[in-house]
Amino acid sequence: MSFKLQLFSLIVGLIFFLFILYIIRKRKLSPSYSVLWLLLALYLISIPLFQGVYVYFSRTVFGFYAENIIYITVIGFLLIYVLFLSSKVVRLNDQTKELISFTAILEKRIRDLER
Repeated sequence: MSFKLQLFSLIVGLIFFLFILYIIRKRKLSPSYSVLWLLLALYLISIPLFQGVYVYFSRTVFGFYAENIIYITVIGFLLIYVLFLSSKVVRLNDQTKELISFTAILEKRIRDLER
């Protein structure tokens, strides 16, 4: 990786990390979501800093180029995030069903009291 590309990657990673910290401080992102995004930002920062480690690891363990290991890792992060969001959606769906049932019971009680 050329020096310009390493510098660009480091700057983008740092900006992304600082942006995530800013969003956390403004309470626009919950701590449960922020952990994964901070890890992704740290990974982006580590790519230019530890390029040799990634190249060595990808060639000796997997037998392919370092760029591929970066793509695979980012895709892995995104899959974990999608799984996390799916579990949140299921939990919210269950809570919505419970609230609908509770609201229906309360509406029936109000109608019974009005009679």
